Amino acid sequence: MKKLLPVILLVVVAAGLWFALSSKDALPPGSTAAAGMPSKGTASSPSDAAGTINNIKTGNAADADGEDEEGTETYDERNAVERYKTADEALKAIKDGAVDYDDLVLDQFTNLPGNCGWCEEFYKNVKDLLIAPDTKAEQKSFYAEVLAISGRVENVKSLVELIKTAANKEDADLYAEALELTVGKDEVVKYLGEQLDQGGDQLRESSVAAITNQGSRLAIEMLHGHTVKRGDADGYYSVGIGLGEVVPESDAYPYLQELVTKRDQYSHLAAKALLNSGIDGLKIVVDSLANNINADFDTEMLKTAKDHVTFDDETVQYLREVAEKSKNPSVQAFARDTLAEFDQMQAEAQEDTGSDNGDQPFTPMNPGN
Repeated sequence: MKKLLPVILLVVVAAGLWFALSSKDALPPGSTAAAGMPSKGTASSPSDAAGTINNIKTGNAADADGEDEEGTETYDERNAVERYKTADEALKAIKDGAVDYDDLVLDQFTNLPGNCGWCEEFYKNVKDLLIAPDTKAEQKSFYAEVLAISGRVENVKSLVELIKTAANKEDADLYAEALELTVGKDEVVKYLGEQLDQGGDQLRESSVAAITNQGSRLAIEMLHGHTVKRGDADGYYSVGIGLGEVVPESDAYPYLQELVTKRDQYSHLAAKALLNSGIDGLKIVVDSLANNINADFDTEMLKTAKDHVTFDDETVQYLREVAEKSKNPSVQAFARDTLAEFDQMQAEAQEDTGSDNGDQPFTPMNPGN
C-alpha cells in the first residue's frame, strides 16, 4: 500500500490541474477570474480599456483615454492640433464624431491655437461637407458648430453668409443655431457686433446670443450699447440672451458696477450679470446699492434677480449677514426673499429624498429674524 501512495498522489495532482485549466476556459464572458488572472472582459491596460473615446470615435489607439494604474478613468485633454498630424486625420475625427454628435470630439476643436499647419485645408473641407447636398441635417449641424467654436473670425463669417444666403428656412435656422454657440476673442466679438445692425431679426438675435457667450468686457460693452441704442429695457432677457444672461469675466466687474449704480432702466441687466458670476458679483451688487438713495427703484431692479444667485455655503452665510445688517431695506428684502427660496428648495429636496442627504435633520431658516 505504501508503494501505491506516490502513484495515487500523482493522479490526484494531475486531476486537479486538469480541472483548474478546464474551469478557467469555461468562465462565461465578463466573469471574474481567480486572483492573479484578469477576466477576458476586463481591460488590463489603458490601451485595452473598453469605451475609450478615441478608439471608438477616431480609431487612433495612441490617443485613447483609459484608466491609470489605480483604475481611475482618465481623459485625454489634448486639442486637435496636438492629436492629429494632417487635415485628413482631423476630418476623419469630425466625420466620426458627427455620427452621434459627440461633444468630446467638439471639445478637441474648440478655439484651436494659431500654430495649426493643417487647419486651413481642414476648415475648407468642413465647409464643403456642410453645404454638400447629401449631408444629413444632424451632421450638418455638427459641422456648422465646428466652424462656430473654432475661434476663427473667417469661419464665423462663413456661417453669417450662409444664414444670409440660405436656400430655405430649415438651413437658415440650422446655421443660426450654430452661430449662437460661437466662441472667440475680441476679433470675433467685434465682427459679431457688426452684425447687430445688419440683416434680419434672426441674424441679429443669433449674434446677440453669440456675444452673450463671451463674457469679456468688450462683449458686455457691446451688448449694453446695443440695448441702449434700441431703447429696449428688457435687453433680450425675456428670450434668455443679452446682458442679463452674461457670465462676466472679472475684468468686466468695474464696468458692470458702474451700470448698476447708474440706477437706470438697464441697471437690472447689469445686476443680473454680476450675480451670474457667483458670490464675488453678489458682493459687488450689495456694495453698489449700500447707499439707500431710491429704495423703490432698487426693489424694482432686484425683483427678478434672485434667480441668478447660485447657492453654496458661503453665499448663504453672506446672504444671512446682508439680511440682518444691510442699511438698504430693498437689499435686505432681496436677501430675505432669496434665502426663503433657498429654504423652499431645501425642503423640496428633503421631501424627494426622505432625508437631508443623511446629514443632520433639516431646520428651516427664518431670514426675517
